[in-house]
Amino acid sequence: MQSAAESIQTTFLNQVKRNLPPNLSFVDELAEALNISRDSAYRRIRGETVLSLDEAKILYNRYGVSIDVLFSNSSEMVTFHRRVVSFADYNLEKWLESILKNLDYLSGFSKNEMIFSAKDIPVFHYFRLPELSAFKLFFWMKTLLGYPEYEQAKFTNDAVPKKLIALASRMWNKYSSISSTEIWNEEVLYDTLRQIEFYNECGLFANADEATLLCDQLSKLLEEIEHDALVGRKSGSGAFNLYNNEILIADNTVFARMGDKRCVYVNQNALNLLLTFQEPFCEKTENYLQNLIKKSTVISVTGQRERSRFFKNMNDRIQSFKVKFIKN
Repeated sequence: MQSAAESIQTTFLNQVKRNLPPNLSFVDELAEALNISRDSAYRRIRGETVLSLDEAKILYNRYGVSIDVLFSNSSEMVTFHRRVVSFADYNLEKWLESILKNLDYLSGFSKNEMIFSAKDIPVFHYFRLPELSAFKLFFWMKTLLGYPEYEQAKFTNDAVPKKLIALASRMWNKYSSISSTEIWNEEVLYDTLRQIEFYNECGLFANADEATLLCDQLSKLLEEIEHDALVGRKSGSGAFNLYNNEILIADNTVFARMGDKRCVYVNQNALNLLLTFQEPFCEKTENYLQNLIKKSTVISVTGQRERSRFFKNMNDRIQSFKVKFIKN
């Protein structure tokens, strides 16, 4: 008969295994993560050797497995993996690399999908245009994270390290290869337009016409996204399903499916992400998002009239902002 300790360990290691792409060897991954031999890894899998707390912590940190579900079947407790972005320990470059790593992991599954309930235009789209990438990255480093070296800086495209722009571009390329469903409304432009307006009013643009140039870039971005919605596919061949939800403002929750596995990312404080693989939470989130989709209007592929109206309304808002900047 299997002991309680063995049962918990088996459940825990099965969670780790489920979080691996199917092309990877569980034994090899376990041996590498814990720095042990393959034989030692097999003994832990069979329950002959009990995982130490340090080993369990290593696996939790590496694979984001949900520990609380091991001790309780209740869905009222959820464990999240969280990394706080700052200018010191976990800086913006590491944040970008972490997201790219997660996208690589997701794309390793033959069947993968993301559902994005978007409060703002999903950041991956901004990264398809270098000028918008530069502005977003600069805004985060100077205004949100308070990088000391940017305290007195004004925005120009050259103010952002090229390696960050290149990393952001790689993120877009990877995201565009993954099938995604995005739930928008016309307010998704609001945050970025307010950021441009704030920088313009505070004199944080090095060039006087920077605000209008960024508005032009936003219009170009909408044009590219509208084309993707028309053909139902992103530039990297990932399927693209776009919905307009007029019921409520979303919260940038992301649901991801990887084969028979699933996880949820919850946005916190603009850049920080909370990640969980806990099944009850993932199931509830997927059900909520699917219900939201049913109450939204499809504007990709078939919804030509609604799609045209949707993107025209957003572009009209951009032009209104642009006129205001020109007058100033």
